[in-house]
Amino acid sequence: NLTWEKGLKSNIGFQSEFLKGALSFELDYFHERRTNILVQRSSLPGIVGINDSPFANLGKMQNHGLDGTIELNHTFGKVFTRVYGNATFTKNKVLEQDEPDWKYLYQNRTGKKYGQQFGLVSLGYFKDQEDIDNSPEQQFGTVRPGDIKYLDVNGDGVINSYDEIAIGRSSVPELMYGFGFQIGYQGIDIGLFFRGQSRVTYMLGGEGFIPFKEGGDRGNLFDKALDRWTEDNPRQDAFYPRLSIGNTENNYRSSTKWIYDGSFLRLADVEVGYNFPKKLLSPLFISGLRIYFHGSNMALFSKFKMWDPEIGKGRGDAYPLQRKMNIGIRVNF
Repeated sequence: NLTWEKGLKSNIGFQSEFLKGALSFELDYFHERRTNILVQRSSLPGIVGINDSPFANLGKMQNHGLDGTIELNHTFGKVFTRVYGNATFTKNKVLEQDEPDWKYLYQNRTGKKYGQQFGLVSLGYFKDQEDIDNSPEQQFGTVRPGDIKYLDVNGDGVINSYDEIAIGRSSVPELMYGFGFQIGYQGIDIGLFFRGQSRVTYMLGGEGFIPFKEGGDRGNLFDKALDRWTEDNPRQDAFYPRLSIGNTENNYRSSTKWIYDGSFLRLADVEVGYNFPKKLLSPLFISGLRIYFHGSNMALFSKFKMWDPEIGKGRGDAYPLQRKMNIGIRVNF
C-alpha cells in the first residue's frame, strides 16, 4: 500500500498464528528557497556617511533534505515488541546576504552553509627557533617554540587573516536522529530511547577555556591544561600549546586546531515498569496499578570529552543537562 503525500508513505501489516505485527514508515523530501530575509547590509561604502549599516530584506537561502520515521510492532505469543526511529537530514546554502566579494574569493561566506566555520589551517607546533625562521612570517604577535604555526593558504609568505578559509562544518547539525525500542511480557515492560546529532562542528575558545585569558590567576578550569607543549614534553599531539600570559592572539585564533566534532549519541530515556494483573486488583476496587522506574539522560557517547557537546559552545559555559531518576506508582480507580 503506497501513496504519495509530500513524500513516500507506506503501511504494511502482517500476521500469523504465532506472529502478529505491523510496519509503518514515512519518508518526506523537502526543498525550500527563502527570499526577502532581513539582513544587515554589508556592501554600502563608507562614502555613504552612515555610522550603522541598515537592515534590508535582501537575504536568500536554500534548504533541502529528507525527514523520515519508521515503526515496527511485533507480537511473539505473549511478548510484545516495538522498534521505532526518526531522522532528519538537511543541507542549506546562503545564496545572498549583501556581501561584497572578499579580496580572496575563497573567503566569501555567500555560497557556504549557514553557520559555516572559518579559520586558519593548523600545521602543529613550532619545534624550535629554526622551525620559526624557516616558516612564513606569522603576523599575530611574536611566536616561540611551542606556539601554533599555520598554513600560508595564498602563498604570499605571511600568515594573516587572508589565510582563513572554510574549515570543519556548520555549527548547525545536518543530521539529527532518534531511535528506541519497547518490550513487554506478562505485565513487565522495558523501554529505551536514544537521540543524537552528527555532521556538526564547534569552535573552542573564549574565557574559561583559554589559559590566563582573565589574568594570571584565572582563565582555565580544565585539567586538559596539564596536557600541553613544554620543552621537556614537545609533543605535537599535546592538547594545549605553550602556556603563557599573552600571545593568545596567535595561539587561540579560530583554526583547525580548535575545531571539535559536536556529534553525540545520548541514552535519553529509560523506563522499566510492571503492571499488576487486574484479577489481583479487583478485590481492592482498583482498575490499574503500575510501578515504574524512569531515568533521563542516563549516558552520553561522544568523541569530545571536556563537556556535553549538546551545549554547542566553545567554552562549556552553559548549564548541562541533568541526569534524573524517578521511581513512581500509578493507580487507576
